[in-house]
Amino acid sequence: MPHRPWLRPCLLGGNLAAAASVLATGLQEPWLIGLATLVHTGFAQAVMRPQCDWFGPVVTHFATTAREVWLTIDDGPAGEDSIRLGRALAERGVRATFFVIGENLARHPGVAAHWRADGHTLANHTRTHPAPLFPWLSRARLQAEIDGCAEVLRAVGAGEGSWFRAPVGLKPPGLHPALAARGLRLIAWNVRGCDGLGAAPDAVVRRVQKAAKPGSIILLHEGRARSVETILRAVDALREDGFQFTIPTERALR
Repeated sequence: MPHRPWLRPCLLGGNLAAAASVLATGLQEPWLIGLATLVHTGFAQAVMRPQCDWFGPVVTHFATTAREVWLTIDDGPAGEDSIRLGRALAERGVRATFFVIGENLARHPGVAAHWRADGHTLANHTRTHPAPLFPWLSRARLQAEIDGCAEVLRAVGAGEGSWFRAPVGLKPPGLHPALAARGLRLIAWNVRGCDGLGAAPDAVVRRVQKAAKPGSIILLHEGRARSVETILRAVDALREDGFQFTIPTERALR
């Protein structure tokens, strides 16, 4: 869907104006309360739904004529498990993008060299992953989260990259301007394994298999008790279904 730059200021202004109007009338106008609720619901969707592009462009898939997908893995690195995972993927001919938390990468800087040697790429997933608070961060704190991860990426020799993934896909109103100023694109997904703490690998694999199609961006996570097993099982299942894995070009991102 083409980006609509006018929509963001309309959502921001409308949300503030609706709230102010309701308060100014002392909650005495039901129609105005209903309108304010509708406007705020749209604003909340723009923040909370990872694929929603009302605040600005969001990449959710990529263009391809082949039966291929993009594997993206969030929240690492997790030390030796990350090295083992990266090597196991490479042995299968699979390249992935690891969206790293800056603090985790600072704790395990050597992982970056192993990943890069195995053909994988690294991208920005904030410095501390402040998921519950991310939509409410101040402008300065939001920028510090982005820049802090970029600084660690540079320090380990991975460059700054051009991709950013928000914690849990949340998008505060100030996110797109901050990303645009840094030349970063917001990467979401259209296949999610729901592989949180305690998730059964079988269930994760079924969800991924059911949703995957050519051009899908697949989201899985590191740092869980069975992350390596789960990711490799999902990869093997997709390979059996005839999928190949790629890291798409900038021009292919949609």
